Formats: sequence, structure tokens, C-alpha cells
Amino acid sequence: MFFSSKPFEFSDIPDLSGKVAIITGSNTGIGKVCAIEMARKNCQVIVASRSEDKGQAAVADIKEITGNDKVEFIKLNLLSLQSVQAFVEEFKSKYDSLHILLNNAGVMMCPYSLSEDGLETQFATNHVAHYFLTIQLLPLLIKSGPSRIVNVSSSGHNFTSFYAPDLERINDEKGYGPFTNYSYSKAFNILFTIELAKRLEAKGIKNVYVNSNHPGMVRSELGRHSVSKDSLFATFLYNVLTVPTEKGALTQMYLATSTEVESNNINGKYYVPNAKPGHPNGYSKSEKNAAILWDFTENLLKEKVSGYQGAPV
Repeated sequence: MFFSSKPFEFSDIPDLSGKVAIITGSNTGIGKVCAIEMARKNCQVIVASRSEDKGQAAVADIKEITGNDKVEFIKLNLLSLQSVQAFVEEFKSKYDSLHILLNNAGVMMCPYSLSEDGLETQFATNHVAHYFLTIQLLPLLIKSGPSRIVNVSSSGHNFTSFYAPDLERINDEKGYGPFTNYSYSKAFNILFTIELAKRLEAKGIKNVYVNSNHPGMVRSELGRHSVSKDSLFATFLYNVLTVPTEKGALTQMYLATSTEVESNNINGKYYVPNAKPGHPNGYSKSEKNAAILWDFTENLLKEKVSGYQGAPV
């Protein structure tokens, strides 16, 4: 399997003039770093996040830092499939091409709660909403090819067992574990990547490159539920073991922008820092599990979203 002989750096990002990118969760953390670095390279960047105040503030920051005025906020609440649909409709009303979809937003180890659609929060945010967003935008990504889809996963997927969870009970409070459910949601990112790449290939679509990645243990707001603010030792350990957002953004920027992705046909893969092929665990690399999750998610969306016609691949 190919990987670059030298670490990927932001300076390796090619000129992105004429490219349009959507980055979910890009008002903060590694998503904002990605938005800044793409904007530096002349990309049209869509900051997709829930809070309009924070999103517009991020847009202003990115414009000031990069001098690129082609940065726009469009509201996206991943806890609402209706909001995802509204985001897609607004985006399509403004743009007729899409070259990079970076599914970056996520939640980690949060207390049990449900989305507007009655889905467990980590499952809803980390998998279902991003799946729905990707499928809705897929025809445009195909039309605009060569294009990229990057699903940000985590090494946390390794804490899943070799056995599939009971998807029919994934939203139940009984049996919910903040870390267990997070781990499975991150495994779902990898499984979605595998199945989507497989289906695109089966359709003869070779101009959409879909990959997933682990960004590293990143020092960002994502860890707000996992670190006790009352424990000085836990805070110290967290700061020692984690990397700044700039380093955490590198691997997904490689998959989203590097010319090597196309020249070496990197597709359906899982990458780890810094821009190297990774090895998903047994559950997460199973094509059977990927197909099961795909069918389950499709049926779920047909139940939750009025008029949903199903994936075009």
C-alpha cells in the first residue's frame, strides 16, 4: 500500500483555485484549521456548523487570516435530518459544483441524549447525518469529479469488539455507554467509507475518492466530555498525550487535497497520522458489516425522511 515517504505538510497542499469545499464542524478545532489552510490555497470554503454566531465569527477569522473572501457560512445542525436537507438545498441553490466534502464534525463520549429524529446523539451526529449529507451531495460530487470525500473517524474504533452491535437497539438508553457508543460510531465512519467506495466502483464511477482517517489524539473541544476539569492530573495527562489542532488536521488534509490520492488511486482506505495507511480492526474492516450498516441506514432514512428515495449507488 502506498504512502508518502515524507510527512505531509500544509505547504504540500496544491492550489485549489476553482474548487469548492464543504467542511462540517469548521467553526472550531481541526475543522477550522482545515478551512484556513484550504482558503489559503484559494478554495471556496463552506463553513457548515450549527451555531450561526460561531460560524460567522469563524468565517470572519478565516477571511482575515487568509485574505480569501470566498468563505461562507451555511447552517448545519447534524442533530436534525431536516436541517441536513435544508443545508443541501441552500448549498445547491448557490453552487453547481462540489469538489471536497470533509465530514469532520463529531461528538465524543457525551451523556445519553436523543436527536430531533429520536436517534442516539453520537450515532446521529457521527454517522447518520454525515451519511445523509454525503448521499444527498453525491450526484454533485460525481458531476464535479475528480472529487474527494473524507470521513473523519478515530482510533477509538479499535475498542469495538469483533461482533456487530444490535443496530435495532443502537438508540436505546439501556445498555448505552458513552465510550462504547462513540467507538461504534467511529467504526461506522470506516464501514461507510468501505461500502461507498465499493458501490462507486461497481457503478464504474472512478472520479470520486472516498477515504477515512484518524486525526490523532487532538487537543480540541471534542474532548470536553472525556476530561475531568476537577482533576489536575487528568488535565496534565490530556495535554501531554494530545497534539495541537494544526497537527491533527494534517492527515485529513492529505486525503482531501493531495495529488497523490488521485495518482495512486487511494480509495476506500483508512489513514493515520501522518498521512500513512492504517489498519482498521476486525469489525471495522468487514465488507459484510459495511453492507449491513449501509442497508440499515438506508431503511432508517426512508423511515425518518419523507420522500427519501435512497442512495444513487
